[in-house]
Amino acid sequence: MTADPHAQEPAEPKAQVRTFQEVLRLLLKAQAKEDPHKPGEFIEPTNTEVADAINARFGAGTITNEHIRRLRNGTVKNPGLEVASILADFFGLPLDVFKATGSETSQKVVEEVQRFLESRRPTQSEEPEPPTVRVLARTTRRLSPAGQARVARYAEQLAQLEAMESETGSFPVVPSTD
Repeated sequence: MTADPHAQEPAEPKAQVRTFQEVLRLLLKAQAKEDPHKPGEFIEPTNTEVADAINARFGAGTITNEHIRRLRNGTVKNPGLEVASILADFFGLPLDVFKATGSETSQKVVEEVQRFLESRRPTQSEEPEPPTVRVLARTTRRLSPAGQARVARYAEQLAQLEAMESETGSFPVVPSTD
């Protein structure tokens, strides 16, 4: 059999081209810090926080929080080379990450950021933590490593005690918190 000279080879899948706004929003989402009052929830940096950090690094008046807002919501479609360069530097990434026609660098960064964001998202199979567990986890994080190890030992000993109690059928009466 001879190859058909007119047959086209299957096209390679094209990298998904993302707008400046999409890449910027994704990068800012990755900068989100965990909410200390709601573990598992994250707070993205505000426009003012981003502008202040950029101005502290590059000089006062480099960018305004209003300009960050317009970039974030897509009002400004093309930020210009200087602003894109400053933002890329702010995130510690090459300018190529914002390339309008897509690039290998942009695709790799976006994929990596998406993997990172997925890793922070709880899976559907996880049951929500009771409030007391969240408080315990938050309090334990403030302890020294030695204190955290002690809490882990106490929790393990308590689990063993509860296992023994369930085997014997003797359960302590726990006072109501109502």
